[in-house]
Amino acid sequence: MVHALKHVHSMLQPEGQLINVHDIPVQHAIEVHSAGSVIKAGWLLDSADFDSERFAFNALAQVVSENYFMLVDERDFIVNLQADDIQELQEWLAGRWETAVIPENTVQRVDDILRQVGQSAHVVLKEPTRMTKLRAMR
Repeated sequence: MVHALKHVHSMLQPEGQLINVHDIPVQHAIEVHSAGSVIKAGWLLDSADFDSERFAFNALAQVVSENYFMLVDERDFIVNLQADDIQELQEWLAGRWETAVIPENTVQRVDDILRQVGQSAHVVLKEPTRMTKLRAMR
C-alpha cells in the first residue's frame, strides 16, 4: 500500500489532495431496526483481525512521516448497510468481504428478533469508517 500511495503522490499536482476512505479496524455492530426502535444483536468479526485495515492506516502514517503527504483532516462516521434479513447480509458479505464472520449465536439472535418484531424490520450492519484527507508535499 505504501508503494501505491507513493505512486499516487507522483501523479498529483503540487499541493494536490488525496482522500482515503477505509473501515476502522474494530468490530462492526449488527442491529435490527423496526418501527423507530433499535435492538442490538451482536457484532461482525473479522477472521483476519482487520489486518488489511490496519495495514492501510499504517501506510498512510508512513507516507505522512516520510513527507510525501501532509495530514489535512480526518473524519470518522458510520456507514449503515441494510438487509432484509441476516441471510441477505451474509450473502452480500460473502461477495465483498471474505474474512467477515457473523457468529452463529448472533445469526440466531437476529432471526429470533426478526420473528418477534415482524415484517417491517430490517438488519443493519454499522461500519465505522474514517475519511482521511492528505495534501501532497513537494
